[in-house]
Amino acid sequence: MFNSDFDPSSPAAPLPRRTILAIWIFLLALSTFALAGFYRLGVTDIYGDALAHMEGARRIFDSLTPGYPEIGTVWLPLFHLLVSPLALNDFLWRSGLAGSLVSMACFVGAAWFLFRLGYEMNGSLAAGWVALAGFALCPSMLYLASMPMTESMAIFWSVLTVYGLFRYQQSGRAGTAALAGLAAFAGTLTRYDEWYALPFAAAFVFWARSEPWPKRFRHLVLFSLIAGAGPILWFAHNAYRFGNPLEFYNGPSSAKAIYAHQLATTGFRYPTDGSMVLSARYYLEDVRLVVGPWAMGLAVLGLVAFLADRRLRFRRSAGLLFLVALPFYVQAMAHAAIPLYVPTLFPFTYYNLRYGLELAPALALLPSFVISPSLSGTARHRLAAGFVILLVVQDVGQILPGARALPIVRESILNTPCKSPAETTVTSFLRTHYHGGTILMASGKWPCVAPRVGIDYRNILTQDNRRYWRKLSRHPGQWVEWIVCRTGDAVSQLMRAYPGAFRHFTRVLHVRLSKTAVSIYHHQAP
Repeated sequence: MFNSDFDPSSPAAPLPRRTILAIWIFLLALSTFALAGFYRLGVTDIYGDALAHMEGARRIFDSLTPGYPEIGTVWLPLFHLLVSPLALNDFLWRSGLAGSLVSMACFVGAAWFLFRLGYEMNGSLAAGWVALAGFALCPSMLYLASMPMTESMAIFWSVLTVYGLFRYQQSGRAGTAALAGLAAFAGTLTRYDEWYALPFAAAFVFWARSEPWPKRFRHLVLFSLIAGAGPILWFAHNAYRFGNPLEFYNGPSSAKAIYAHQLATTGFRYPTDGSMVLSARYYLEDVRLVVGPWAMGLAVLGLVAFLADRRLRFRRSAGLLFLVALPFYVQAMAHAAIPLYVPTLFPFTYYNLRYGLELAPALALLPSFVISPSLSGTARHRLAAGFVILLVVQDVGQILPGARALPIVRESILNTPCKSPAETTVTSFLRTHYHGGTILMASGKWPCVAPRVGIDYRNILTQDNRRYWRKLSRHPGQWVEWIVCRTGDAVSQLMRAYPGAFRHFTRVLHVRLSKTAVSIYHHQAP
């Protein structure tokens, strides 16, 4: 029986207060339980990038050169800026909870607006619950949201942007387009994925409503100016700070430079390099592992429903913007030196599995399109209940062997730098011998040392502290008391270039490892 109360051209009815309260209680309880569980397992702050993000946030205030000089080049700055006040607390910094709390808040916000999209696009609470369950109950998504990583925040801005564009489609108000642009602007300062989505979002603004072309163009310009300010600011920052507006793309710390170094030293090419077909295969396999095959199947079913239901197709069209993550990652893996390894395909290991979760909003929202208003209320509720049960069974099956068995958690455990021989050697030595003084070490090479030993970054000098780094070739003893280096890093190169300047430093530790050697020096006054 057709639901004649739902008009595709009109806003959905206001949500009952009890429903709003129930959803927020559910999301807050779920996120608290997940964060506490993963934190108790000790897996929330072991991923290499998570540690680096916490360092970046802490250094905004705690550094030899605090403030603007600590905004780097490869990682976009918004996550670090928002986490930095919390990271001033030693416990929240050293445990990583400063970033985890922000990530979890973004997860809750994204889940709420996905529910709103499912409900408002389909005019059905049942559809909203399907979208909510598809996102919020995913164990891998809950784990990612418990880590100090940028993905949860990027997903939140993406969902908020799509929700804003959907509301603009309904209202046609310039202010709504501007708010969507602000969400997109924040997204472009969080992850580069959002840069790729901008042309698609701008095209949606232009075609969202059947209005005079001048008005469409004005709203397109408004959205584009606001959203596009993020990339422009980042180009300007890189040009000012590093003398190269593309420093983040082709500089010495970029993905391209890292890949070039790998090819020069090992000759190993990423299996997806140069192949869009292989990249698509690896990425979809990643999605299957971290989200689940049933979620993918229901999303395909929802896409079929979108194409089949002409009456609601236009109203639901903003949801297709979530699919932009798929071509972005496929082309990035094939042509932008972005690696992704899955345990089921060569080289049969784990690396960057979290990328698959960028498609989680699409896989959550698309199944809600099957819950059509053309169905009777009973049919909608039964269908939604069946979908949710399938998702719950899938998610329980993923978590049943234990949280550590989740592929994305296993990746964190296997690849954590904190268990590497070099990190454990330096951490153990400094815990027993370091009693103050500035330490010279290479930027980004020792992510676990400072939080594990409890050394403030104002007592660590790296090549990122350029004002001090330039002075080390003459009298390094005036600026540093300790030196930590390993074969081939920036500090060892500096010491080889100026051996006379470092003659008053005595080597107090030298350990040869399988692929490198680690040395620690202490300054002896002349």
